[in-house]
Amino acid sequence: MVSQVNNGINNTFNLDRVPKKVLDMQDFIQLFITQLQYQDPMNPIDNNEMATQLALFNQVDQLFKINETLDELVSITKSLDLTYVSNLIGKKIKVETNIGRVENGEFLGGEFTLEEPANYVEIVVKDSEGNLVDKIQLNSLQAGTYKIEWDARDQEGNKVSDGNYIFSIIIPYESTTETITPTMVARVTGARFGENTQIVINENYTITPEDIKELIGG
Repeated sequence: MVSQVNNGINNTFNLDRVPKKVLDMQDFIQLFITQLQYQDPMNPIDNNEMATQLALFNQVDQLFKINETLDELVSITKSLDLTYVSNLIGKKIKVETNIGRVENGEFLGGEFTLEEPANYVEIVVKDSEGNLVDKIQLNSLQAGTYKIEWDARDQEGNKVSDGNYIFSIIIPYESTTETITPTMVARVTGARFGENTQIVINENYTITPEDIKELIGG
């Protein structure tokens, strides 16, 4: 710590050196030059040792270049993600979710897969508040994939409002029940960019780009 007195005023300057947390290539070169400057003239650095240090510096230089390349690749990848996700907005996709969508009075569609035959399958449709809207009963189904056939009407035959609906695919057994998560057609309505890119579907729900099973289009 150094203090300077000038015209009766005591000015104190903090000259403490703040160490660097990360060394760059220039720092390694400066260390090597300093080592050469202060070597013992009577016992200079051995040629083999100098060659080894130069080789190590070359490796360090290559590592810095690799890191720079990786940073560039990350930046390019983020740019591609931005372009890809932006192009998806407004389009329909298939995604594994129990949220179905009704637009302009029409159910966008969905499907479910049975790994083995089932004597009875019940599809229960509820609104976003959990109120029962409709039930669909299916009998004697073989293993395979089935479309969800729903006319976007409630149990009284009235057309439902546009929006999101919750679908439960239920298989009852003698002592238990199994619930299958269907694959639904969803509308991409937005995106959230950050450390992890998220796609907004059906206005309220988020998925990752990896969750998309199929791109359908507009």
